[in-house]
Amino acid sequence: MRLAKMILAGSALTIVSAMAHAQTTPAIKETPPPPGTHKGLVTVVDRLNGTIAIRAEQSNPEGTKAPDGAKAEGEKAEGAKEGAKPEAKAEEGITEQFKIDPKLSETVHAGDKVKFSSGDSGDPKTITKIEAE
Repeated sequence: MRLAKMILAGSALTIVSAMAHAQTTPAIKETPPPPGTHKGLVTVVDRLNGTIAIRAEQSNPEGTKAPDGAKAEGEKAEGAKEGAKPEAKAEEGITEQFKIDPKLSETVHAGDKVKFSSGDSGDPKTITKIEAE
């Protein structure tokens, strides 16, 4: 009986100390991308000319409300006709042209969401690293 009490006390002490340690350990946060890394959507890949067009992703956190007067995606504007083209959304990013190495251009396709790095010199800028998400 005495041995059982010692084992029970030892395991209780272990559990309590593990719980205390877990409470003091900070939560793991996702590391931010390195400076110069951007996210976007590939709109055009021109392998013949060695260029790529990427629409930059807005840094709007999910769950935020649209600006005053803006409608949700599913809602129609008052007086909107059925089948009419919607106006360009203000939250869409700017599409930029970049030079890209032919080997890198083979790894992405139009419509891919990508993370990329670009060199600051030249017009258009050159993609130095790109990966599809």
